[in-house]
Amino acid sequence: MRVTAKITKFFNNAGKLKAFATICLADTFLVTGVRVVECEKGLTVFMPSMKDKEDEYRDVCFPIKSELRSQINTVVLNAYDAGLKENETDE
Repeated sequence: MRVTAKITKFFNNAGKLKAFATICLADTFLVTGVRVVECEKGLTVFMPSMKDKEDEYRDVCFPIKSELRSQINTVVLNAYDAGLKENETDE
């Protein structure tokens, strides 16, 4: 499946949150609110989530197959790296 990503917002002083992204699946379906977060093992991609009645966060949508999850992670992190490099050249 074709997956593309665009970083919609970078965060410099938001703790572990580094960016928000939008992904497009097969040029037909957009997912907004994808987060890039700094974790113990490095940058991690999290799908959009919302708080439930028990004050726990639950993913709103998520890939069922591990291959798609891996592809989304790669595409989003590549977009994040490209955006960082672009921002460095703008300064």
